[in-house]
Amino acid sequence: MSLFIALCGLILAGRLILKNYNPQGVLFFVGIVMMTISIFTNNATFVDKSTGWIGFDVFEYISMVFGKQSGGLGLKIMLIGGFALLMSAIGASQVMVKLTAKPLMKLNSPYLMLALAFILGQMLSLFISSATGLGLLLMATLYPVLIRLGCSKAGVASVLASTCAIEFGPGSGNSILAAQTAGLEITEYFVGEQLPIISVLIIVVAIMHAITQRFFDRNDEKNQTLEPINYEDIESEQSAPFYYVILPMLPLFFMLTFSSLGVKTINVGMATAIILSIFISLVFEFIREREVKPVFEKLQGVFDDMGKVFASVVTLIIAGQTFSMGLKSIGAIDSMLHMASSVGLSAAVIILFMALLTFIISALMGSGNAAFFSFAPMVPQIAHKIGANTVDMILPIQLSAGFGRTISPIAGVIIAVAGISGLSPFDIVRRTLIPMVSGWLLMLILTFSKGGQLEQLMPFLIVILVLSVGVGWIMKRKNNRTQLTQ
Repeated sequence: MSLFIALCGLILAGRLILKNYNPQGVLFFVGIVMMTISIFTNNATFVDKSTGWIGFDVFEYISMVFGKQSGGLGLKIMLIGGFALLMSAIGASQVMVKLTAKPLMKLNSPYLMLALAFILGQMLSLFISSATGLGLLLMATLYPVLIRLGCSKAGVASVLASTCAIEFGPGSGNSILAAQTAGLEITEYFVGEQLPIISVLIIVVAIMHAITQRFFDRNDEKNQTLEPINYEDIESEQSAPFYYVILPMLPLFFMLTFSSLGVKTINVGMATAIILSIFISLVFEFIREREVKPVFEKLQGVFDDMGKVFASVVTLIIAGQTFSMGLKSIGAIDSMLHMASSVGLSAAVIILFMALLTFIISALMGSGNAAFFSFAPMVPQIAHKIGANTVDMILPIQLSAGFGRTISPIAGVIIAVAGISGLSPFDIVRRTLIPMVSGWLLMLILTFSKGGQLEQLMPFLIVILVLSVGVGWIMKRKNNRTQLTQ
């Protein structure tokens, strides 16, 4: 019953969003309905400290999420959104574009640059573990450059939104939990288990991204939906001083320099780095303008832009969390997890099934952490029951979470990047689907080959591949029909 109710909720939300209903309203409404139903069907609770009546607790949970996001992830998103728009307003982004676009354009390969951008983002994810934070930082720095190189807005946004899809390294919460579950040190897990798989995955997914974005761009151009790029704009835009090129890179500089990689005695977080960068940028503007009033007006512009980002992006993340709580409270996630451990199949098939469930749940909830944190404690017990190695089980499950999150239209990073770029989350997800599913299938092949279990799983992998191709074909047909109708 819980799975049926969750499926109905997913179908209802999907249909309403596809019909251009306000996504925040849809996710809040369906999430609250599922949470209300769970009170009667699952005796669900939503907050640690009840208001005294369970009906009010539903809204107490939403209030709690508003408070948490406004001062945590939401604040970071608003700051980076305001900083990105400040860089454009003072001309710093244009200076960086001018300096980097000319030599890079000689390569005459914008899709090679998209592949390199993905690789760069995955390398940075070693040090910046927040998918949303890294995606938005790259939107503030690489996004304008790649646009001017001839890449489409949707193509660039899709690549930058997926730069934390392959979660690895000591800074990843999922990696730390996986290592602890497997009884390994994090460095041992990273170097011995993750690195041999990750090094291949990053290159292949980068290539798949380049191929996929090229395909979608050509298809959009054929249907006259691709925005033309005017390279003459690079010369015609008003230029800021040459030294402004350093300003967009300041947040990355502060976070990487004052961390365990540089000055270990000082630690500068993302929000602090952005506020510091805004202050330095305004000082530069004062030196250029020689007047205080226009500088203060630009500061007010940052605040105004932060408010716009809250209204369009942060509220959507909060609505997505409300929807996710509805799925969890209704009991659908627990039902799926228990099904995975109770089916009497071989060890390899159960591992594959758990990896598949993690992938699907992450896609449904928009959170890789939520799905993996639910699965990880079960793995040692299941491994002991079926006679499998815990490390061999945990690695594909852990990596599946990041891939699944990156094809979710309610994932924080997808929503945030879509909000900054002015696109729909579904515009981005349709472009991340092929690279992510391809990378996920390759990851399964590599991990099961390592464990010597690939041969018995080939029929299942072929079925998954055929289903993935079918879903992609349906999405392409639907997209073409929508474009022709428009």
